[in-house]
Amino acid sequence: MLERLYYSSGLVFPAIATAIALAVSHSLDPYLAFVATSWIIFGLLGLSLDIIWGRGGLLSLAQTAFYGLGGYFGAVIAINMASEWGMTLVWAVPSGALFGAVVAAALGYIIFFARMGELQSTILSYTFTLLLWAVTQSFKIDIGKAAIGGDNGLSNIPGIVLGFGSKAESLDPNQTFATVVAISAVIYFFTRWLMRSNFGKVVDCIRIDVEKTELLGYDIRKIQVMNFAYSGAVAGVAGALFALWANYLNPSLFSVPEALLVPIYVLVGGLGTLAGPFLGALAIGALSFWLGGGAASGQTTLILGAILILLVLFLQNGILGALGQFWRQFIPDPNDAARHAGAVKIDTEVLETILTDAAEQAGPAKELDSNNLFKRFGGVIPVNDVSREFAPGKPYALIGPNGAGKSSYLKTCVGLYRPEGGSIKLGNDDVTKAPIFERVRKGMGVKNQKPQVFGENTVEQNLWSAAYARTKEGQQATAISQKVLGMLGLEEQANAQASALSHGQQQWLDIGMVLCLAPRVVLLDEPAAGMTNEETRELSLLVRTLAKHTTVVVVEHDMEFVRTLEGHVTVLHQGKLFAEGDIETLRANDAVLDIYLGRREHV
Repeated sequence: MLERLYYSSGLVFPAIATAIALAVSHSLDPYLAFVATSWIIFGLLGLSLDIIWGRGGLLSLAQTAFYGLGGYFGAVIAINMASEWGMTLVWAVPSGALFGAVVAAALGYIIFFARMGELQSTILSYTFTLLLWAVTQSFKIDIGKAAIGGDNGLSNIPGIVLGFGSKAESLDPNQTFATVVAISAVIYFFTRWLMRSNFGKVVDCIRIDVEKTELLGYDIRKIQVMNFAYSGAVAGVAGALFALWANYLNPSLFSVPEALLVPIYVLVGGLGTLAGPFLGALAIGALSFWLGGGAASGQTTLILGAILILLVLFLQNGILGALGQFWRQFIPDPNDAARHAGAVKIDTEVLETILTDAAEQAGPAKELDSNNLFKRFGGVIPVNDVSREFAPGKPYALIGPNGAGKSSYLKTCVGLYRPEGGSIKLGNDDVTKAPIFERVRKGMGVKNQKPQVFGENTVEQNLWSAAYARTKEGQQATAISQKVLGMLGLEEQANAQASALSHGQQQWLDIGMVLCLAPRVVLLDEPAAGMTNEETRELSLLVRTLAKHTTVVVVEHDMEFVRTLEGHVTVLHQGKLFAEGDIETLRANDAVLDIYLGRREHV
């Protein structure tokens, strides 16, 4: 019972809070209802940041920009339409949401399609807000009946009107409070549903590991822009509601203090919780209201600042995060199964079935060809004019001493590195300039040197995310992930977090995610690292089975493991092809031994 309540707490407790707020709205003191309305609006603004920061992984300081623009745009529409038609909510709120979403999408396009880093993205969003603040100080224009007066702001904004017609009256403070609570609740529950939907699951993956998400075949840039646009829409709604509540707007909406206050709401309430920003805004607003009423003897700012610092420093992930951590002590820990898991042993019959089904759905195996591939990093050339063809039927292994260019060659084929020269063909497709996700969609499956799993997600969710990238259908993705889960023998660890698995098990999970993609070419970079001898034998069996159905290329240092693959071996040295053949012949080659031992006689 406690476990079920814990996982549904994001639905149950906000619903109870909404019901209580609506029940007491008529009995509140009108002034308190008026002030408390602003707290709910600020919570909605905080929710917009939690969508893009807590769930999307980007600290945006442009939320007040979308908030202010949505407020101005919605207010202008309301001023011009409400005098004749009434019903200001119909005009202001959708207009504010649309304008906020469009501006956020435009800014997000610049950020995400330019592939900016987190710091650069945050700085750009902050700069955008400061530019708006500077521009609006002197920006003056008359739009119909609305007069934007620069530093004087925009006045004569009507209040919240629910009736139609020119004679419809604005709501009183108590009714306004109830209306804003209801609208905010609808947006919160829709956002919660969205973040738990398939779209939200992919957004979570991007936050945890953006590179891995693209390696699964997701066009992460489009998803990030869509999420940013939605956060802008929510901020725009908050701005429109603020305009109708305050009946006045000015450029202070875009000021530095306003921009920096929104992350505080989120941090105090709980980053990534969605409900946390409302709790943070309520806590800060109520505390300021109480201290400002004379309880602090004029020291409101000092006391409030000290309390906020203590909350952020000592409460893990804010108030809701601390409550969640306390609650988890009373429910079973699903990670126990991972801590007591044994060695992975694959089921070859299930593996054969998975590979046969994949071939029927994705088509036959493809060849991977690189022609005069060249990659330079300054004065270092890790890939130097490498031409190599890989075909299905047998495993291929790339070996060589550290720094030989093995992983760099693989990453250049994948698209993680852009080559300065040469070409790459996947089957009949030239993918030299194709982005990573397009190569994956065309049949390439990649496991990098270190295991890349979504540590916050469960084992089953990791496999589902990979399968969904291929199928784009939830039930099919579930069926595929269940098959791969059974093939790996990880059913008991299905609900454990991937971060709780051992290093070797994470390697297996990463390989399982690649299999969920039904790749036609499989690239494995040091897959045996961290595995026991028993697991390495299982991995050899898996690779040899894969080679019957796909093209498999393995980068590996473990020569015994390479020997068991019984495939073709290519030696790289200083970025160039050095020797080829079977492993026994290469082991007897003095020149190959020299490059491993550092001798110069044959090198």
